[in-house]
Amino acid sequence: MQNKFIYIILLAFIILAGCEKQIELDLPSVGSKLVVDGWFVSESGENGLERLHKVRLTRSIPYFETTNYPVVRDAQVVLKDDKGHSFPLTYTVPKFYDPNQEKEVADEKKAHYEIRKDLELNTSYTLYIKTTDGKEYQSNSQKVINYADAPKIYAEYKEEDEFNDLDEGYYINFEPKYPDVGSFYFCWQLVRVDFYKEWIDADKYKIVTDITPYTNFLFGSNVYTSVDESETQFDQPVMKDDMYFIKQHVIAKGVYDFLRLAEEQRDNDGTQFSPPPAPLRSNIKCIGGKTLDDDALGFFIISSVQKTSVLTISESMKTKYK
Repeated sequence: MQNKFIYIILLAFIILAGCEKQIELDLPSVGSKLVVDGWFVSESGENGLERLHKVRLTRSIPYFETTNYPVVRDAQVVLKDDKGHSFPLTYTVPKFYDPNQEKEVADEKKAHYEIRKDLELNTSYTLYIKTTDGKEYQSNSQKVINYADAPKIYAEYKEEDEFNDLDEGYYINFEPKYPDVGSFYFCWQLVRVDFYKEWIDADKYKIVTDITPYTNFLFGSNVYTSVDESETQFDQPVMKDDMYFIKQHVIAKGVYDFLRLAEEQRDNDGTQFSPPPAPLRSNIKCIGGKTLDDDALGFFIISSVQKTSVLTISESMKTKYK
């Protein structure tokens, strides 16, 4: 009797395993849309040159496509300020050395529009775009906020803490300097400073400084945080003898909201406790557009920048804070 019962279960399993139905989802599509990616900062350029700013223009593709995003060429891209000045950007295709061809070749995938210009404090800028199909787009106006105070940076050594999911090591903390008057929005990033030799020939080289982002952004605002609660820590440990500084961006509220929401979407693990997905609305509006679907995707950002002093992680910090 028991064997007969086992055979029935196996037969049912085989029958059910063979019942498959392929379901094709008919996803709605709004067609290919312009995608804008640009972040202009108030930092001056290097070697006496004005700051180099870049804007990437691409087209969206269907969800299940595996091809690269097509680059938008031959568009008119212009930076405008609130004083009536216009600054056109130039379409540029970078090159890279191809060892197979033993020469430099154009890298069309990384083509972009660029301009050398130092942004002026207390000046508002917009980005204007006209594509070859005649559509015109313009970003919301953003002001380069004159903000003088960089955060206070320091480091401490911490023991392993399983309760707070903290590894043993050196951690960098900072204290933003929030003003008493006005509403300000910030994002902070920890940056590592490296030096390496770039050989000119067999006997001659020059020292090159390499500035590399070390963490994702942290966000804050004096609208939501009191000065007494302003101490903040990057949760990624740093290495002894390495050099770091913090770059502070002062941004508009719309930029702050967009970046925070984008980070939440990126870190959303899809569990039952996760917040529901929310649309990331672009600040690049279609001139003459009738609905939000006419607008572009992506975001154009203007920020003023302040930097802390460079901090070298040393053994003395371990002795002091242990």
